[in-house]
Amino acid sequence: LSAREDSTAMPPQTRVCVRCKSTKSKCVNFDPGQWPDGPIARKCDRCARLGFDCVPAPSAVPKPRAPRKAKTAAGGGLLLNVAPSPLVTRALQQIPGTTTSSATETLSYVLSPGASPLAARYVLRAIATTARRRGTFELIEFVAALCRHHDIPLDDVLSECLSQTPSPVGCGDGLPPFFARKLAAEEGTYVNVRVRRDGVASFHANEAFERSFATTAEMYRAFDSSALEINSLFVHREDVPLIRRLYGELFRSCVPDEVLGGTTRQPVRAYDRTSHSYALFDCRGALLILHGGRYFVGLVELSAAAYPPASSLASSSLAASSLAASSLAASS
Repeated sequence: LSAREDSTAMPPQTRVCVRCKSTKSKCVNFDPGQWPDGPIARKCDRCARLGFDCVPAPSAVPKPRAPRKAKTAAGGGLLLNVAPSPLVTRALQQIPGTTTSSATETLSYVLSPGASPLAARYVLRAIATTARRRGTFELIEFVAALCRHHDIPLDDVLSECLSQTPSPVGCGDGLPPFFARKLAAEEGTYVNVRVRRDGVASFHANEAFERSFATTAEMYRAFDSSALEINSLFVHREDVPLIRRLYGELFRSCVPDEVLGGTTRQPVRAYDRTSHSYALFDCRGALLILHGGRYFVGLVELSAAAYPPASSLASSSLAASSLAASSLAASS
């Protein structure tokens, strides 16, 4: 094997001497000959003129590159490096009702190892349905790139996206029974239900939720803006990731036609408009996926936690929350 083909071969003899290399001088007319097996053939001009010993400088042996570590997103899954960055950015901006970082985190949950085999298909089918309805080319191209990267048959994701999804059995045009009962729950619980059917969203809330936290009209505006996460309308921005993580775990474990539920790892701070202050609430979430991912029903339920009010939050946080609400109101 030649030196080029044999990775263990010695590098070629250097053509610069030690002194010239150490002083970063040009080494002229130096010939190492058979060094170190024999004398050098010719000193360089500089060493000959100054009377220095002239020996070859050690050859630099290139070090093997360490393997690059995969980047990770906040949700624990791999960062979605499946398409050119501008395409990914534009596509994520076109997913309604969420922010780019939130969409990235949700996708990283359902596409990372250990997720339900159906999770990725269901979520990507929901995105593809929204993309087709809105005519967003970048979003469809992004879904196709994700399918190729994760070996998901594209037909499984795009199938039946153009046909109308029927209502759940026994529900007529209403909500599935579990979620209808939650909306009719007793005073003291604040319930918000979100439905995504064939890419079209609808929002429901009980009277207590609309009075204290956010109206359905505000949720519709947030959904259409594609620049504000709906939960940030009422949950402190530092606690929004707790709800995002809860839903990520529900998506990872999804089972078709079965309601899955869970709670956040700790209470969340929510801004109560009636008392004009933040308070701690236990937060429960529930998820139902029907018709192979074309019909999603999600629930956020808040109930007062057995903790003192979180009244010590900085005024800047309150101002930021008020500013977000004002921006939504102005856009209406």
